Amino acid sequence: MSAVTLSVVGAGHRGAEAYGDYCLRYPERAQVVAVAEPDPVRLAEFAAAHQIPPERQFTSWDDLLAQPKLSDGLVVATPDLVRAGPVVTGARQGYALLVEKPFAPTEEQLDAMSAAITESGSFVGVAHVLRYTNFYRTVKQLIDDGTIGRLIHIDQTEDIGYWHFAHSYVRGNWARAEESSPMLLAKSCHDLDLLTWLIDEPATSVSSAGTLTHFTPANAPEGAPERCTDGCPAADTCPFYAPRLYLDRLAGHHTWPVTAVTRDTSPEARLQALHEGPYGRCVYRAGSNQPDHQVVTISFGAGVLATLRIGAFTGSNTRTIRVLGSHGEISGRLDTGEIEVRRFLPAPGTEIHEWPRWDRDAQGRSGMPDDETWTIAAGPTSDPDLADTPGRRESDGHAGGDDGLMHEFVEQLSLWKSGKGAALPTELRDAERSHRIAFAAERSRHAGQTIELAG
Repeated sequence: MSAVTLSVVGAGHRGAEAYGDYCLRYPERAQVVAVAEPDPVRLAEFAAAHQIPPERQFTSWDDLLAQPKLSDGLVVATPDLVRAGPVVTGARQGYALLVEKPFAPTEEQLDAMSAAITESGSFVGVAHVLRYTNFYRTVKQLIDDGTIGRLIHIDQTEDIGYWHFAHSYVRGNWARAEESSPMLLAKSCHDLDLLTWLIDEPATSVSSAGTLTHFTPANAPEGAPERCTDGCPAADTCPFYAPRLYLDRLAGHHTWPVTAVTRDTSPEARLQALHEGPYGRCVYRAGSNQPDHQVVTISFGAGVLATLRIGAFTGSNTRTIRVLGSHGEISGRLDTGEIEVRRFLPAPGTEIHEWPRWDRDAQGRSGMPDDETWTIAAGPTSDPDLADTPGRRESDGHAGGDDGLMHEFVEQLSLWKSGKGAALPTELRDAERSHRIAFAAERSRHAGQTIELAG
């Protein structure tokens, strides 16, 4: 497979550190030949890393797309509200597209973008990277193989982590829904995509509840100033005190989330950024309007139910899943990659009245003693063709999903480029399903009622 060429619109965290970094590690597969980025420092750093000549460096997406077609594919990794323009224009110009999630921040934009792309006939993939992890692919295979019988219920949780929520959804780019997208869509469209993929039935109704409970002025410690750096009396007791996170706990860290605060990650630059920028603000006075906890319940065809819980107030920063079937259950944790499967199978000839009321395994978990259980270690995604290549490393971004997505996109783009049939598992129609669930969930949350979905 010869290398495909890519243009990148948006050289921020995702554009540079996920998609761009992949191309630097696998140049025989993909090469970046043009970039559009309004921040001059990010533009210069990205262009230097990829050896992009000045005539292919642009400060806006419209300048890049005003040129004759520069590459095979276009990666759109802009802020949420700046996504429609490059996506629609790029599709009409014949680029194959990889679009960062969420695909569209509003239902109106989703409708307009979908119509334009359908008309163009372009090849478009959406970056729902968790489908490309070994962890969720293993869960999918277990369900599809009938390992636990008929699928009944999936319970998916996303523990955002108290520091991550404060960084991104209180102080950061997604602090206000109208300036980005709803927290459910911005953070958990991955989870909604997973549920639609794992269940593979149409969603019929959605209900949701959740509010902004904690990060409000009423909960600010007495005497707390507008900024953590202005002498907060609660500095020693507040878990969200910015200097402790960015100067102390992340002192040796020089990528995200520090690079969202300042590109210069020296202690002096960090402190200055906290004095002047959004990440030094008191979380109780930052003006966020995103819910800090939310629950979504979705009814699917064939009687399957799914629940999604999203929480800011967790020490862990991971996802967990529990899948209930008629003949067993699956539970797993993404950060460890461990999946436990339990099948409800009694030992031959054992009558139910002979079983004890419960039993406990070595870990203290209760269950029938003769259930068949086993554990699967589903580590990060890796490409078997490249696993033994000297000097190569797989990115652990999203438990290996970032690299899994890029491996797939590049391979399918190569087929598309040569005129052969190509398709991504996360095409536009898949993103539409999960996005419409998110929009319905937000309507439900605000209205306090169940929203029926069109078939």
